[in-house]
Parts: sequence; structure tokens; C-alpha cells
Amino acid sequence: MPFRIYSILQEKTLYTAEESLIDASTAVSGSGPAFVYYFMNSMMSAARNMGFTESESQMLVRQTFLGAINLLNRNTLHCQEWIQRVSSKGGTTEAAMAFFAQNHVQELIESGLEVARKRAEELSAG
Repeated sequence: MPFRIYSILQEKTLYTAEESLIDASTAVSGSGPAFVYYFMNSMMSAARNMGFTESESQMLVRQTFLGAINLLNRNTLHCQEWIQRVSSKGGTTEAAMAFFAQNHVQELIESGLEVARKRAEELSAG
């Protein structure tokens, strides 16, 4: 029996034969918006610390996310390919990405989603 996972924002449905993916989808898609907002909030805070006003910080970050999503939706390139395309050798993006890698940011995000998945399993078990 296929299981239906529905994304209300995108109005898209994912069908899976594995019931365990329901809890995983809760971690990724159900909790995911909060994770995006967390990252956006951090970028807005950094922008304010760099001297931008609150409204300027919000506009810069919102437009950055909108632009990134639009590029991703209009192309078949993977996120890693986009990172490479916007990273200049020795540039600002490369410096920040190296910092993220050194501090295991990707692993922390993946671990956070795993914690959310395990909690979804606990909640669905009753």
C-alpha cells in the first residue's frame, strides 16, 4: 500500500511504499521550515551586526532565499553545483563554506534532522 506525503506549500504529493518515510518526512518537511527560518534569522542577525538596519537585513536575506529557490526551481542543477558556481577561488563564499566545513555544520544539520525523525517515531508510536 503506498503512503501519501503531502506538501501544502508546494501543493505536491510524494508517494512511498515505506511507512517509515512518513516520520522522516515529518523531520524534513514538517520541521524543515523552522530550520530555514533559523538559518535566515541567523543571517539577518549577522547583517544587523554588520551595520544594516532591521528592514534592510530582512530584505537582503528574504531576497537571497527567494533568488536561490528560484534558481534551483528553474534548473536541474544540484545544490552542490550551485555552491560551486557562486564560489570564486579565494573569495568570500569559499571562505565561509570552508568555515562551515571545518565546524561540521552539515553534520550538525543532518544530526538535527535525525533527532527530529526519532522524535516523530516516538510520537507516532504513542
